[in-house]
Amino acid sequence: MVKKGVKPDSFTYPSVLKACGDEEDLVMGREVLESVHMSGLGWNLFVQNAVMGLYVKCGMLDEAWRVFQSMPEKDVVSWNTIISGYASKGMWNVAFKLFEWMQMCNAEINSVTWNTIAGGHVQTGNYREALKLISNMTATGGLVDSVGMVIGLAASARIGSIKSGKEVHGLAVRRGSDGVESVKNALITMYCQCEHLSQAFVLFCLLRAQNVVTWNCMISGFANLDCSEEASFVFRKMFSSGFHPNYVTIASILPLCARVANLRHGKELHCYIIKLNFGEYLLIWNALVDMYSKSGRILEAQRIFDSMAQRDIVTYTSLIAGYGVQGKGQNALKLFDEMITLRMKPDHVTMVAILSACSHSGLVTYGQMIFENMVSSYGVKPRLEHYACMVDLYGRAGLLKKAEEFLLRMPLQPTPAMWATLIGACQIHRNMEIGERAAEKLLEMRPQKPGYYVLIANMYAAARNWSKLADVRTCMRNLGLRKDPGCTLVGVGNEYHRFLVGDTTNARTLEKLLSAGRLLFSSPHRASTKFRWQESTEEKNLFGCGNLEG
Repeated sequence: MVKKGVKPDSFTYPSVLKACGDEEDLVMGREVLESVHMSGLGWNLFVQNAVMGLYVKCGMLDEAWRVFQSMPEKDVVSWNTIISGYASKGMWNVAFKLFEWMQMCNAEINSVTWNTIAGGHVQTGNYREALKLISNMTATGGLVDSVGMVIGLAASARIGSIKSGKEVHGLAVRRGSDGVESVKNALITMYCQCEHLSQAFVLFCLLRAQNVVTWNCMISGFANLDCSEEASFVFRKMFSSGFHPNYVTIASILPLCARVANLRHGKELHCYIIKLNFGEYLLIWNALVDMYSKSGRILEAQRIFDSMAQRDIVTYTSLIAGYGVQGKGQNALKLFDEMITLRMKPDHVTMVAILSACSHSGLVTYGQMIFENMVSSYGVKPRLEHYACMVDLYGRAGLLKKAEEFLLRMPLQPTPAMWATLIGACQIHRNMEIGERAAEKLLEMRPQKPGYYVLIANMYAAARNWSKLADVRTCMRNLGLRKDPGCTLVGVGNEYHRFLVGDTTNARTLEKLLSAGRLLFSSPHRASTKFRWQESTEEKNLFGCGNLEG
């Protein structure tokens, strides 16, 4: 165009500058800028916006800011460009201040502006402010698009606010956005994280067009709430429906194999991972290490750990926790030292794992030293779970007086679980004096978990203190608490079936249930919700990997 003598105008330059920005071609962009200055169009609003966009996309925020400040006139595109530029670099404080300045200037604000700032509040953990922004946008007559609804649903899910989540759901229905794929997936995730699994499952079943992301939302929702049977069924249904799981699906379902002691399915998934060459995803291999560690197969976990070309803090934490449960504290400490040598900064989960490992192995001195140096050496501020580990450490070692003093001196309010830990240790080491004081503290808190009262009752029964035992049982009865019945899992074929203490189910009825291939279960988080499934025989062989026991 230039070679033919046609002069670019204020419509030509923005298009070419945008192309240079998309390609991050700053060399070509500077040539175009020289042409802009020679043409005298450098003060045109559309051209200036395009120049600023070029600098933002090339990561030159200082240059973009200079252009923005020099502009005699600014429109919504100008503001959005500079705000999104700082947002893309994670400089949210600057982006928020620019938004406040934008409001003071009474500049036009569109959905792009609202979504950028609301999304920034979600990323920085200020979820209520994100919901407030979306509410303000609706109140001022702004149009909340599908992106804004996804942000609102994500904020509601993070704080577990089912009320605000339903309000966004209603807004999506009124605006006709509930059929948008991203909104549907966000709705399922929101209901799952707010522990309303029945609503999430209804939405899932009503979807005509499902994709892998939709299946992942439902599977991870069940998995995060320990609904292993439901998650397992949806996972199998995903296969029979012709969808192949991706690495996110596998990482969501693997932890369940350890929780329900179903290592056979875990091994099948391991084989499936190798078969589809998911080796590049560290998330999956971390999940495998975690699964084998929690299942007590620490040697398999160590072999996977040794074979990994890349490791992160999650890898080390999973294996440290595995060795800790096995009572191999020295191995856990060795891994912890190796992680520190590699300059990996431990987080609060890692500190829980190593303190728990010291507790299970009786390494009191090491545990004390690590806990005392948490802030100075590792930059981790102790939380309740770390204090709980120390109480368990002293209790297992028989240092009951020290455990009691630790609980009374700690800067945070002890939880019922901490006092219960001390009571259990007192029962093991036969120290009724400290045990009774701990029981009094626990009863003062009036917890709603029947297991705590059973623990106290067992301590009094072991000491033959029948009067206080009767008082505890009376307290339980007054609070309307009952001990949960014992439960066992029995593997039949590819499924696991629950049997409760006192279950009088007719054996023939169970046989009919199994022969029909139906699986009946109810969500532990919504006792009134029951799902019934019809499972076909084609769903039994999922991965085509054969018998992995050998």
